[in-house]
Amino acid sequence: MTAETPPEDSPPHLLQKWCDELPYQILLLERVLLPEDFPFDYGPLSLDALEAQLLELDNSGQEDEKWAEFVESATAYLGEVLLGVAGGAWGWNTRPVDGRPGQPVICPDPELELSPVAPMLLVSYALRVRTGTAFAEERARLRQAVTARQQAIPAWQPVKEHTPLVDPRVARPEDPVLSAWLAERSEGFSAWVKDAFDGAWRWNYHPGTLDWLEAVVKQRFATVAEFDTARDEPFVQGACWYLGEVIRRNKGAVWQYIPFDPDAEPAAPGSRDSVWTEVPFVDQPDKRIGGTAIPLECLRELLPEGDGDGDGDGEPDERRRGLKDELFWFRASTYAHVGALLTRLGMVSREKVDSVLTEYAHFAHGELPPHEVPGALEAFGVAISAHADDVDDLEGSYTSLLKEAAALTDGAVTITDVRLHGGEYGEILEFTRNGVPVTQDTEHHSFDYLDHLAISEFIGHVDPDPGDDTRRFYLADFVHLRDATYESYYVFATPEQATVLEKELGLDLR
Repeated sequence: MTAETPPEDSPPHLLQKWCDELPYQILLLERVLLPEDFPFDYGPLSLDALEAQLLELDNSGQEDEKWAEFVESATAYLGEVLLGVAGGAWGWNTRPVDGRPGQPVICPDPELELSPVAPMLLVSYALRVRTGTAFAEERARLRQAVTARQQAIPAWQPVKEHTPLVDPRVARPEDPVLSAWLAERSEGFSAWVKDAFDGAWRWNYHPGTLDWLEAVVKQRFATVAEFDTARDEPFVQGACWYLGEVIRRNKGAVWQYIPFDPDAEPAAPGSRDSVWTEVPFVDQPDKRIGGTAIPLECLRELLPEGDGDGDGDGEPDERRRGLKDELFWFRASTYAHVGALLTRLGMVSREKVDSVLTEYAHFAHGELPPHEVPGALEAFGVAISAHADDVDDLEGSYTSLLKEAAALTDGAVTITDVRLHGGEYGEILEFTRNGVPVTQDTEHHSFDYLDHLAISEFIGHVDPDPGDDTRRFYLADFVHLRDATYESYYVFATPEQATVLEKELGLDLR
């Protein structure tokens, strides 16, 4: 028996339509309707700013259609923030409002025994009373109910129903086909660069190199048909990998792959007629409304469909955006995102994350460029850094570095008696690890700069003994900007943790 489709004006259909449009409403609010400095932290700071913006725009004489668009997007975001406090899910109230057949409401976790909240009515109330605190007061009311429940049942937490494409989700397990493809592309990268750019490669994985990639694809292929004929050849596959790697390393996306599923619905991922089936793509499942892209399709869209200048209707073929613009749709990592990932991996406590986010409150939700991600790991206490600029004292700097590293081992390793001697600037570094002397050759050209190559060699002595603890220090590599000086960062993690940090933060750990 085939399930009946609910009528278009039925509450289930209207709720489903609202939920389907929800991520686009929030994205519209973030990327178009609100200023760039708006704090999208899904917390109290953003609610205050959102209410202030609504009050300001309410007096600006906006067109009715534009104002309605803003209110609807604000309703979507407001509801998601309140659900984050009280748990529960979206529902639909059937009472007509302003000619609408009802409106969306949030239904807090049933154990709170609270009535549904209508974000749209809350917006109307805020505009009427104009105190600037209506959203904050409603959030506080819900928080008070949660606190009262937790006092009765200390371990209780409100449960929020997953909002598709809005709430973070767990990434798919890496498919063996994808693993093999990634390994093949990585190993063949040098040969691909030589073929694609005649070896003229300077700034690996920097977003600016995508202009080069776009140009060479257009030089090689005149039409989509030519591209499709060569889609399985090394050049196209290498170009797909490189585009995906630029996105991954700059924005913290992960590679994903959906194998063919004979039971998949027509046009659904996994079906034969879906563009997502059996093709590597990059995704951000662990971020709210994260970006996703199929590199093969991005490259394909660079080219015209036919041999002429148009699409058959007299209109020129134009791609919506260049390859570099694909990065716009992906969210960079933030301190909050890094903290959530480290908590998930069991590397830091929730209390530690909260204290760091409180300390860095003004930019905890601001985007981190690739070279700042390792610094966030250091702030959360799972990494150390070696200063790349001038230092006041070589021996003192090596001493501090070694002792900071040892502190991360929770007592498994102790470092004492650090001494730098010999040569004009000191060429022999000696220290004692767990009572055993260690000697390391160094090379200095002045008293001001550490030997980073030597650090990469001796940091392994601070690793715990393998039989007792699998954690070790990994040198973190990341996308570098031109003409800049960067610290050397060493991340302390298990091999399993390092693999996840690499995949989800766009790092190379070695």
